[in-house]
Amino acid sequence: MNEQTALTSHQITIDASITEWLYQKENRTGSQRTRRAYQDTITSFRDMLATVHLDLLSNPVDVARVAAIWATLRSPRRSQRTGLEKPVAANTYNQRLAILSSWYTFVQERYHIEIPNPMETKEVKRRPVQAYARAAAEKIAPEEVEGGMDAIDRKSLQGLRDYALLTVALATGRRASELVGLRGQHIKIMQQKDTLITLTFHCKGDKIQHDRLDPDVSAILLEYLQAQHGEQPFALPADTPIWVSYSRANAGKAIGTRTLGHICKQYLHTSKIHSLRHTFVREMIKSGAPITVLKERLAHSDVRTTMVYADQVGGDENPYAEKLTKRFGFKRHLPDEK
Repeated sequence: MNEQTALTSHQITIDASITEWLYQKENRTGSQRTRRAYQDTITSFRDMLATVHLDLLSNPVDVARVAAIWATLRSPRRSQRTGLEKPVAANTYNQRLAILSSWYTFVQERYHIEIPNPMETKEVKRRPVQAYARAAAEKIAPEEVEGGMDAIDRKSLQGLRDYALLTVALATGRRASELVGLRGQHIKIMQQKDTLITLTFHCKGDKIQHDRLDPDVSAILLEYLQAQHGEQPFALPADTPIWVSYSRANAGKAIGTRTLGHICKQYLHTSKIHSLRHTFVREMIKSGAPITVLKERLAHSDVRTTMVYADQVGGDENPYAEKLTKRFGFKRHLPDEK
């Protein structure tokens, strides 16, 4: 083993650290698709480094220079399919570098060793991205939301799941991976005048975000939880998936982002899951929410991402949640309707 592949005096290899890093990512998000994307990205980059006799722990300046070139290259399969050699989008370029940076951060924190992160040097510059540049085409009108939600058969367990899942997605603005990653440990149910549920999401950038659902959305989610997990879903095992698959192949397991996409397509006529997030943003603004509140609710790091010019607000309660529920027409079941 040479010095370029050994991470510590205990001879932890780059390959072993990558395996652990990928496991952590999949365990946190509950998404095999995310794991594959991370694995494909770091494998592709290491393959290019190998062509010039480098690896991830080689001279960081050299690694950074290769990264800046590699991140601009289109997938060979996509180039062959389209016959085009257009440059990659800024989002793609930045995402590739962010994935690589994530590995270096993981190694630093996991093994408590000081290694430079080539992705955070002056040789590698992120590209500017216009926030919500295509958001207008990705939003869903409230009447479309209400019509689609009303079409869900809530007499079936799968219908209860689909209605509750889309309700939580539109009421919180969470990303797809954050939604499907929900487990028993992420739910807190409080019984007051109305039952209120607080969800804990693991968000992009290793942030933790708490969302207290309003009474109607809480009731919708609780109805599904009771139907799926019994009358008292107040102490679910920590690793219990909230959104359960009903397919023959994966019955009882957590759904993935692909299933969430199918649900969106079936009822809201779009497979672009991020449309739910854009719709949340638009309706929050129309409900009177300042952009400052949006920054907090969306767990953005950079105030410019949500185009805000004031201070952020804290807390786990969304003061505009009930207005949002009314705009989308979410309806809890009344006792005599079940």
